[in-house]
Formats: sequence, C-alpha cells, structure tokens
Amino acid sequence: MSKKIIGILIIICAVLALILIAVPGLSGAGNPIPPPNPPTTDIPATTPIANATGITGDEAKAIAIAAFPAIIGVDTAEFRLIDQPHSRRSWQVDDFSADLGMPGTRNAQVWVDANTGEIYQFAVHAGKQGRPVDPAITMEEACTIAERYIGNRSDGEPLELLVKRYDAEESPLTGKVAGTYFIRYGRLIHSVPSATDGHTVEVDAVTGEIRQFSIDRETDEEACRVATDPSVSSAQAEEVLKKYLQETYGDLPGLTIHETGLRWAVPRAYPDYPDGVPLIWQISFDDDHYHSLTCPHYTYADIDAHTGDVLSCYYRPDAT
Repeated sequence: MSKKIIGILIIICAVLALILIAVPGLSGAGNPIPPPNPPTTDIPATTPIANATGITGDEAKAIAIAAFPAIIGVDTAEFRLIDQPHSRRSWQVDDFSADLGMPGTRNAQVWVDANTGEIYQFAVHAGKQGRPVDPAITMEEACTIAERYIGNRSDGEPLELLVKRYDAEESPLTGKVAGTYFIRYGRLIHSVPSATDGHTVEVDAVTGEIRQFSIDRETDEEACRVATDPSVSSAQAEEVLKKYLQETYGDLPGLTIHETGLRWAVPRAYPDYPDGVPLIWQISFDDDHYHSLTCPHYTYADIDAHTGDVLSCYYRPDAT
C-alpha cells in the first residue's frame, strides 16, 4: 500500500475520532441524548427518577420499608410515579411477594407524597387462610384503635366520626371469614364535616392491625364561604329527592332513606359553582333493586342546602 493511501486513511480515522468525541451519545461519553416525549406517569421501579422538588423513587421505597419492615423488602418492593389529575403526585410502593394462600401472610401497598415524603395512604392485604369466621375484637375496640392511630397523625385537626361499619371477607376457598372494621372521620370546616376530606381507617377484626389508612385534604377553607346554617331543612331535602326520583325513574319499590347529613361537597365535583364549595345535604338511600345486587350497598344524592336543587344523584337503575 502506498504511503499516500496510508496517509489518507490516517486522516479519515482522525476525523471520525473527532466526530465521536464531539457528539454526545455516539462515543458513550457524556450524557446520552434523551428520547422524545419521555413518560411522566406510572414510571416503573427500574427507572429511579428524581423529583427536582421532592424525593426520588428510591427514597420513597426506603420510607415505605421503614414503615413496614416485616412486609416490604429491599429486593422485592417495586415503585412507580403516579402523576394524574385530581390526585396527589406520589410514589406508589408495592410488595406482592408473599403468597397470600399461606396462613399469616401479608402484602402491602404504600403511597408516598412525591414532594413531602408523607405516607398519606397504605393498604395491607392479609391472607384469608386460617382466619376465624367471627371477629375477635368489637366495634368499640376497633374505634378506640382507630382514634388512637388518627390522634397521632391529625395534628389536632377537628374531626367528626361519620361512618363505622363491619365488613366480612369472603373467597371461594375459605368462604366467609372475619374481615375489617371501616371507620371514617370527616374533617370539620367551620363546624361542618367535609364530604371528602378526613381520615379513613380499616382495622383488622382479628388482630387489631391497621389494614388500611388514608388522609385527604383537598378542600380550601377559604372556598367554603356560604352560610353554614342551611336554608333548606333535611326533611325538605328528602322530599326534594323523592320527587326527583319519582319524576326521573318512576316508582322505586323499597325506597329507603338511611341518612341525611350536612356536608361540604367534593370541590372538584362542582368547579363552576358560583359561591365556592356548595353546602349540601348528602342523602344515602337504597331500594329493592340495590338490595338485589351481588354486593348490596347504598347510593347517594347531593341536595343544595340553600337552594334545594339536586346537584347530583348517583342512583343507577342498571347497576349490577
């Protein structure tokens, strides 16, 4: 090979080397070029993305492990970023490694606020194998456990007990077994409970363990500016609902109103309400159709406590 050809090849190689050094991502040096439109929601645990104004996924995982060291493991937990409308930007940490078919096993899910690192919700899933049919603790004992747990996390925030009920658990393999006590406390704003804000606790009816917990604070107190003394009585609101149901659906056999309570409405449900957050009579009711469902339950309606208008009614004649 002539010296001229060798010289040309050397020059070409030198040029290529300079190009590789100058362009990030081609040589492996420097930061790689980011892909177009990177995902912003439900990021898998294998991508430890940092939040510039808060915590990373790895930090959220460590927080969850510290809270549930007997259930969530370093090698078995996974996390993902949740960033969706009408929800807190958070890291969801899951550990489903335990076989719930074995007695005494538990899995857990934990939601950690991506900005503050606060655990604002968690769920502990327990296996049904080996559980007794009947609860080992009473509703009163469960309420005491829930009150103690909430008291350590409410910072003295005024709350009102709104719901307490017992929910049995059932599966094809075990049949009906002891379940949990569901207890909900509403956040009081100007002495009226919020329909959405507050604390929810589920207490294991056998062990007394807190199986689920969530805290919600989405209502701006300054938006709750209408008078707290209703212009429409609870009895009038119930009559408004009955008339609405009759005119909309006809006769509803077995129609029963169970509870009518004064509440601040869910703010996002009425974004165009002219006076901030509506004050409502929230009415729970059912009928023979709802009694016949696979999982019988109540449904609800929101009646404006000042105008008497039906703001929402969640009755569904096609519910199954």
